[in-house]
Amino acid sequence: MLLPWLVVLGLLALPSNRTARAWWIWAPLAALALLVAGLGVAANAANNGGLNFSAQAACAASFGLAAVWLLGAGLARRGRALSLVLMALAFAAVSLLAFLVSPVWEQLYDLRRWEPAILLYVLLFWTAGGLVFAGALNLTGRMYRKRFSRLRVSLLLPLWLWVMWLVVGCLLSCVVMIASGGSFDWTGLLVGPIVLSLVSFAVILPFLILSFVCSFYHERIKNLLRLPIADSSPAAPTPAPEVETVSSR
Repeated sequence: MLLPWLVVLGLLALPSNRTARAWWIWAPLAALALLVAGLGVAANAANNGGLNFSAQAACAASFGLAAVWLLGAGLARRGRALSLVLMALAFAAVSLLAFLVSPVWEQLYDLRRWEPAILLYVLLFWTAGGLVFAGALNLTGRMYRKRFSRLRVSLLLPLWLWVMWLVVGCLLSCVVMIASGGSFDWTGLLVGPIVLSLVSFAVILPFLILSFVCSFYHERIKNLLRLPIADSSPAAPTPAPEVETVSSR
């Protein structure tokens, strides 16, 4: 489980993150890790495998979001479509890595007797998660008119997370239905996106709070929302106009 922490440490070594304020990224990661540890103890005590799996998945997603926040400056310099794809891939890659080294993955793989299909489903899930987070941030940024508002982010982001999970859920349900030949699960389609959007917002909320209180990550959330960042450098003084002197004869 040490590997995803090392990945975040490596991202902190990037030139855009070489400042002491960038190390505040450990705050939401540590808070979520402690929360997940508590939920894991409760899940084991209640013998609730579903809660333990969800907690470990949420912990893995936190590392993916940390990677997105640390790469925000570089992503902002790309085109909107390319930035969206790179953001989704960064989240999926780091989250998948964190999930594969978690204890719950070993239990799941032993339970399924190393079926290759399980790895494929996990890969699809984290890719879909990357598209959901990237799409929700992109759509939230589009709702602005060049003005950042903490309240609007907090209200609009859960809405777009639900919309994105609903769209992705429909697409994945169609693929599974075609592959397995089963019927369309309308109940799961209606309930699943609501649960996933609430869990997704709970995971991203500590990173939003960090962006609200830390100036360094305040710029990063603007990068991810593709909002203009005001130039804080002092303006150069305007040179005084030259006055022509007329020499008297």
